[in-house]
Amino acid sequence: MTTSLPAQTALVLSYSDIASDPRVRREIDWLASDGWTVDTIGLGEHPTVSVRDHFPLAEAGVVARSRIGTLLAHTFLPHRIRFRALVSRRIPKEVVSRVRAGDYDLVVFNEPEFAPWAEDPRDFTRGAKRARLHLDLHEYHNPDIRRRTLGGRITGPHYRWTRRHIGSPVFTSRTVVNTPIGRLYAEEFSIPVPAQVRNAPPFIPDLEPSPVDPTEIRLLFHGLPSWSRGFAEILAAMRELPETFSMTFMLTANPAVHAMLREELSTHPARDRIRIVPPAPMREIAEKINPYDIEIVFYRPTGINLQFAMPNKFFEAAQGRLALVVGETETMAPIVREYEHGVVVPEFTWESLRDTLAGLDAPAVERMKARAVVVAETLNSDSEGRSFLEAIAGSPKNGASS
Repeated sequence: MTTSLPAQTALVLSYSDIASDPRVRREIDWLASDGWTVDTIGLGEHPTVSVRDHFPLAEAGVVARSRIGTLLAHTFLPHRIRFRALVSRRIPKEVVSRVRAGDYDLVVFNEPEFAPWAEDPRDFTRGAKRARLHLDLHEYHNPDIRRRTLGGRITGPHYRWTRRHIGSPVFTSRTVVNTPIGRLYAEEFSIPVPAQVRNAPPFIPDLEPSPVDPTEIRLLFHGLPSWSRGFAEILAAMRELPETFSMTFMLTANPAVHAMLREELSTHPARDRIRIVPPAPMREIAEKINPYDIEIVFYRPTGINLQFAMPNKFFEAAQGRLALVVGETETMAPIVREYEHGVVVPEFTWESLRDTLAGLDAPAVERMKARAVVVAETLNSDSEGRSFLEAIAGSPKNGASS
């Protein structure tokens, strides 16, 4: 995965708990494996041994900690001053000093929250701007998302001002989860299409597909619990699927969704074949899901990110050597058809999901699970890491022509 760049120093910023953020963790691993010395800013503790220095974000200031202060800031402060009060003041002083001194050859901004900082001349001095500034946009950030509630209308102008920095010329490169979303940004901001870096985990060698029991084909949904991720359709399909199908929800924490799901199961006719289990640790997902047979990734395209979804679980299922059932999407369906490691549901209805699943038997599922081995070997973090490093290496340093 090595690029032609000499060993240099990178700063990776994220508004997440980096230790539990798969995409940011992979960025760190890619950079470290390519010889970079990596520092991080984010929530939580020191995320990984690959990181030299980790700087937790400071607590929010007095203005951001009270409703009245937040309201006053969003109502009366100019954009730049508001950003400094709410966001950049949380960046530790030691990091600011290193940035100002030009100690970093690369700064990676994860999602747009920190993006305006790159245009702050107090910190991004002439020396700092000799670095490459990379923006990883992850998914699509909808400009209309904060117009629907009172709080959203108050904070919306700041969100949209922050979002406008996606197109800032200070960024030397950009990446995104897939090309269709990249094209949306390119068209809106008149920028080159950001490089595609998909959320594929590391390749897990020596993991074989588990055998399929003809008397119990084990369906799985693992990951973020959200009703918009096909839960209603899955539960409806399970009402009429043969008893040879069981369903497991392996979910991360969300008490409200868990409670709703358990309430639905309390009267569900197939409740004896449906269960909820704890999530697997991020680095153990492939092994933990391996005993299952079919991962269901069935997201009704009610928004742009769901329309163009290519979630972690899509690739994690292949590493676990599972077959896949996906909806008719521009992103996932072509890959499933190409590798033949799953089936595509023709319509986004529970009836179509039911019929597609009911048409599968143990031999068919075994064939698809065998094909998942090829996907696991081909689409993994090594291939995506090359795209990430090439996007950075292919960008000129700021001021390189001067």
